[in-house]
Amino acid sequence: MADLVLPAFEMDCRDWMVVSPRDAGLPEEIADAPLLAVLSTVVIDDDVHEATGALTVGIIDDEDELDVRPVDPASPAQELVDEDRVPGTRRYVMPAPNHQLALLAEFVVQDDSGTSDEELELRVEKLMASFRWQLTPA
Repeated sequence: MADLVLPAFEMDCRDWMVVSPRDAGLPEEIADAPLLAVLSTVVIDDDVHEATGALTVGIIDDEDELDVRPVDPASPAQELVDEDRVPGTRRYVMPAPNHQLALLAEFVVQDDSGTSDEELELRVEKLMASFRWQLTPA
């Protein structure tokens, strides 16, 4: 039997910054779910465009039937494609193998004017596709 340990992203550290909730000035929990980390990326073009994301932990019930889109065949990350999502956000779920736990990620990818940046969208998609669970040997 293998234990589930912290997840891993194959992140390009030049593109993403990860901070603790405390460092980001956010509470330790959001909607009763522990906030694990805050991710941020910036594209500087004719203006500054930023995407931020929050990683939380959740529990998936067996009855839950989520409307999802696989991000990448090699990654457990799935984009939630429900119709009730807030415009300018992208939400993902990464179910833990053999557990009811899941890592949840929600990104805000549009600026105050309501427009999103294609490069930001690509960075979020690439980051989620790079997600892997790490297993420790028994």
